[in-house]
Amino acid sequence: MPGNERERAVIEHILRYCREIETAHNDFGHSRARFDRSTTYQNAVSMCILQIGELVNHLSEDFQAAHDAIPWRKIRGMRNYVAHEYGSIDFDVVWFVSNDSIRELKAFCEEYLQS
Repeated sequence: MPGNERERAVIEHILRYCREIETAHNDFGHSRARFDRSTTYQNAVSMCILQIGELVNHLSEDFQAAHDAIPWRKIRGMRNYVAHEYGSIDFDVVWFVSNDSIRELKAFCEEYLQS
């Protein structure tokens, strides 16, 4: 698959996980209290963040450099954090990322795919 097509496919998958985070928030009433109490809610959001970070590894350096407004290294870092620190994750960070950073990433993906 040529680079541009492959990267479009990766961005489509990233967008899908952004939307799954949105769905998890909607399913749980976008409640921070429920997030703090529910390992199911925490796991759903965390797994999507992990998958997004994994997918970023499949984007070329050229693509990432061309779209440097997105913090690709931080996204990969969140993947590593979720994957390797699971017993001691700071869910304040996960909550923030899933509410703020994911919205920005989702908007980027939607805009990119419309071009």
